Amino acid sequence: MAFMKRKENHGVAFLAFRYLRGRGKRLISPNHYLTLAGITLGVIALLCVSSVMNGFRQDIGLRIAGTQSEIKISSGGGKPLVDYEEMAAQLRQKGFACSPVIRNELLIKYGSAALPTISFGIDPQYHASVSPALGPLKDAMPGIRQGILSGEISEAALNNNGIILSTGLAISLGANLGDVVNIISPRMSIPTAFGMIPRVMGMRVIAISESAMPDYQMSYSYISLDNARFFSGHQGIDQLDLRTDDFVKSEKYARQLQSEYPLLKVEPWSRFDASLYSAIRFEKFLMFVIMLLMYVIASFNLTGNMLRSIAQKKRELGLLKSIGFSDHDLRQLFLRQSLILSSTGIILGLVVASLLLIIQANTGLIKLGVSDANPITLPVKMMASDFIIVILVSYALTLLSVMLPLKRLKEVDPIALIRQTT
Repeated sequence: MAFMKRKENHGVAFLAFRYLRGRGKRLISPNHYLTLAGITLGVIALLCVSSVMNGFRQDIGLRIAGTQSEIKISSGGGKPLVDYEEMAAQLRQKGFACSPVIRNELLIKYGSAALPTISFGIDPQYHASVSPALGPLKDAMPGIRQGILSGEISEAALNNNGIILSTGLAISLGANLGDVVNIISPRMSIPTAFGMIPRVMGMRVIAISESAMPDYQMSYSYISLDNARFFSGHQGIDQLDLRTDDFVKSEKYARQLQSEYPLLKVEPWSRFDASLYSAIRFEKFLMFVIMLLMYVIASFNLTGNMLRSIAQKKRELGLLKSIGFSDHDLRQLFLRQSLILSSTGIILGLVVASLLLIIQANTGLIKLGVSDANPITLPVKMMASDFIIVILVSYALTLLSVMLPLKRLKEVDPIALIRQTT
């Protein structure tokens, strides 16, 4: 039996537009304004919330990677990397900035103040290209200032028992350039006739570094690799810090490097502070769901409009059935109305949201901050994936919202309606 293709009824499209216009000359009847406004505001809210959360994610990423690095390679088992020079050379040939690092948790004492510090043993020649916190002072983006606040970094000064303090740590200690601070290992590792004593070394402050992460500013310090080996007790390094040519692709590069070095542990910046990053991702999801409820309310309004339209035009629909319109044609009639209405709202929402986000990105009109003296620009970042998700979700909710009205069309009985009019 040959497949019979359903013949399209061209009057459906005309009636769909006619029903949307109502009796006036407007493109859309005032009865649909509230539904249209709800759809438009729902799309604007979804896109703005997603873009702001993307901006916060990028902002945090630039702050973390700006102080530490974008990618970290370590042994994964807590063992030091010994033969790392060849791997570092290979990574530099691939276009990565690469710096060896030794990480120690120490105590720093100046006068009567003693504070814990996370001390990084670095080679200043390489590390300045990995961490902007050790480069010239500049703004990575509005509100993110990183670099050397005062003093100068030189390999000779760092090797001559020099130390670089982060701003918050220097303020808490009361230490300035040229002051000598004592670095103490909390581990008792030097045997003497009186028992085990900690490793202690006096170091001169040669520079103060500004970091965009408050937690890092309160604890980070930098010393030479040789001095770091004195405290760590091994001759290798703890990790290789990398910087890529594109911050956005750092996680992609990390996956590629992990496949190339399966025996090592490769971590992108998002794992350095996993709890903070997970909180931002969860907050974006939660805010998206909350804003989605606004669109659901607009969908309920669309459902009510369609049900009211079917009830008001019941006799017209019965007449259409009597002259040859099928149930499929009537369903298409109201489905097209809903799609036209939702498409108009989605397009308006996309345009308005894009304009608002572009204005904020270029002018920084909205600012946040803990004080009026130090405002922070509200970060935004538009992503094509968010636009696609919002469009798909909007159309999915539109289709779900018209399912009940379409089912009501089966109740339209042309014979009963004709009998009522006679």
